[in-house]
Amino acid sequence: MWLATTLILGVALVLIVVADRRQEARYLDRAAAALRAAGDDGVRPNTLDGALDRLERATVVNDEDLTPRRAMAALDQMSTGAVLADETGEIIMRNRVAAPFATGRHGDALVEAEIQARLGDALRGEVTDAELRLHGPPERVLFIVGSPLVIDGEVIGAIVRIDDVSEEQRLDAMRRDFVANVSHELRTPVGALSLLAETLDGEEDPAVVANFLGRIHGETHRLNRLIDDLLDLSRIEAGAGDHLEEVSVVALIDEVISTMRGPAERAGVTLGADQDANADVADVDVIGDRAQLFSALSNLVDNAIKYSADGDAVHVRLAAHGGDCAIAVVDEGVGIPQRDLNRIFERFYRVDKARSSETGGTGLGLSIVRHVAANHGGRVEVVSQEGIGSTFTLILPTRATSEVDVEAVWGGAR
Repeated sequence: MWLATTLILGVALVLIVVADRRQEARYLDRAAAALRAAGDDGVRPNTLDGALDRLERATVVNDEDLTPRRAMAALDQMSTGAVLADETGEIIMRNRVAAPFATGRHGDALVEAEIQARLGDALRGEVTDAELRLHGPPERVLFIVGSPLVIDGEVIGAIVRIDDVSEEQRLDAMRRDFVANVSHELRTPVGALSLLAETLDGEEDPAVVANFLGRIHGETHRLNRLIDDLLDLSRIEAGAGDHLEEVSVVALIDEVISTMRGPAERAGVTLGADQDANADVADVDVIGDRAQLFSALSNLVDNAIKYSADGDAVHVRLAAHGGDCAIAVVDEGVGIPQRDLNRIFERFYRVDKARSSETGGTGLGLSIVRHVAANHGGRVEVVSQEGIGSTFTLILPTRATSEVDVEAVWGGAR
């Protein structure tokens, strides 16, 4: 709100200066015309008349070199679009953000039409606003406000402010979805625990009691894992952490494989590590939070195991090129449909909800991986085909920020 008020006050000052300049120009025009008309009565041409012309030009140059230009430079630095009109509706000024709307096509033309409508209302003394949604991709949402500029009860002009609220609305939608998803995910195990406890009350058959206790233990484990993942995600979203150190990527992979070997054996999945024979990866180090990196790689390997069948293999491959390292987790599992690839890194998004419930997944693992990659100046990429398997590649900078071409690293081979 204070920004909008400051903006309106600033452009009002500009408008007053411009109006004063125009008034002075009108006085000078009338004076010059009178002198010219009196030229036959002894006023020599190109004397006082010329002096007045020079004075007029000097006044305009002075004004243009001071307040209006400074105000325009300030308005151009703002992320908010601003369009300023005088009392006749003539547009005096557009800042850098608002300028493209004047000559734009398609969506920009719709914005310009809305700007003109808001100016018309403002010049009648009304404050009006409108929300304009432009379909993308990407979709944009603009909030357009028109306000009159009033001095001593007289409308001397109008200003229209154009705010791009696309990101704010996207974040609001994500927050709403997150709250809804968390509520749903917590309600499921809590409801199951309540039902199991009620059913178990008064039950005397040892076999039934043992069965129900096992299910209660499973739901409790699921609930604990969800809470742990939420806490991890919250910490990871806050940044790279306070424990930055040199992390050996080879040692990190060995630790993850050692940790995940038990789940892999229980699932009948072969788990192993490969290294790019064409690159020296023995001494590859990254600067980062070891706990976060371990969490990210563990999530990728855990997913690969869960979505593989008995007898499948999961490989963790390491390559180093140009200043980046690429850690690829390759599986022979069910794969991911193309329509879901753009959404799998969203919190709680699941490709196969029934399969996720069976495996005990929380839907937060890939979101954690994405945030860890971003915290360390890297990224995560995925290539997948249904029925053949998936390759998730965690790309991290080692000593530079150059990008790794994943296809070049693995030659397109799975």
